[in-house]
Amino acid sequence: MKYRNLIAAAGALTLSATLMAQAPAGAPPANPLRAGFQRIQQPPPMVDFADNTGFTSLFDGTLKGWSYDPNLWDIKDGSIHIVATCEKPTGTVYAVSTAGEFGDFVLKYEMKGTGNINGGMQFRSYITGDPSSTGTKFPPVVRPAQQPRPAGANAPARPPRPAACANPGTPPTREYESKWDLAGPQADFDEGNKYSGMFYEQSGRAVIATPGFSMYGDASGSYAMAKIVDKAQHDEWFHKDDWNQFIVVAIGHSTSIYMNGHLITQFVDTDPTYFRPSGKIGVESESTGDLWVRNISIKKL
Repeated sequence: MKYRNLIAAAGALTLSATLMAQAPAGAPPANPLRAGFQRIQQPPPMVDFADNTGFTSLFDGTLKGWSYDPNLWDIKDGSIHIVATCEKPTGTVYAVSTAGEFGDFVLKYEMKGTGNINGGMQFRSYITGDPSSTGTKFPPVVRPAQQPRPAGANAPARPPRPAACANPGTPPTREYESKWDLAGPQADFDEGNKYSGMFYEQSGRAVIATPGFSMYGDASGSYAMAKIVDKAQHDEWFHKDDWNQFIVVAIGHSTSIYMNGHLITQFVDTDPTYFRPSGKIGVESESTGDLWVRNISIKKL
C-alpha cells in the first residue's frame, strides 16, 4: 500500500508541475506549490511577523494576566514598561505571565530600550520563591572566590568607586521580589546589543549560548557547532533606540532565537541538571534605562 501512495504522490507532483508549465506567461500558477514542495529555484515563503493565526495573545494592552511589582512596572505607550535610574534602581526584576506553563512553542514579541538597559524574555522558567514550582530546579550558584588583597604596608590602595549620581537609591530586596523572581532560559536583550538574541540562563549557567553561534550543550559544557553571524552584521540587524522583533522557537531540547527576521542563536541542550522542558513566560529587566515590551503572543506546538 505504501508504494501505491508513493506513486500517487509522485503523480500529483508531476501533474502540478505540468499545470504550472502550461500557465500563461505572467499568470499565477494553477496549483502553486507549498513550502516544502517548491522547486529548488523557488525561495520558500517568509514568515509574516504580524500574522497571528494560531497564536494566543499574552498582552492586551494592560497588565491583566501578569504578576508584577506595581511599584516598578506600568503601561506606557501601549507597552509593558519599566524604568530604572541611579536614584531609583530596580535590581534584577520580573513581570510574570499568569497564562500558565509552556513547553514546545513559538513565542513572538517586540522589545526596545534606552540608556544602559539590559533585559529579556524568560521562557520555560520557574518562580524561585514558589515551593510548588514544578520541573528541574537549578543548584545554587557558586561564585568564584575573590583573591585576597596582599597584606602589609606595601598593599596597593583601592580607590573608592565614585557614586553614579548625587543621591543613589537602594533597589528592592531580593526577599521582597522573590514572589516574581524567575530562574530559567532567557532570550536576552540589551540596548548596546552585546547580548541581544542570546540564550542566557538566569540563576543557572548564565552565558550558555553566545549570540551568533549554533551551540550544543551537555553535562560537560556548551560548544559552538557553527558560526551564524559576526558582530558587525549582528549590529546591522539590531534596531537601536527602536522596536526589535523577536521570535523564540522551542521544540524539545532545541531552541532557536530570531531577531528582526534573522537567526541569532541556536542551542541544543541535553544537560540533565539544567534543561527544562516547560515553564513560565516573563519579562526581565536590570541596569538603568527604560524597557518596553509589546505584541506578546504564543503558539503551542
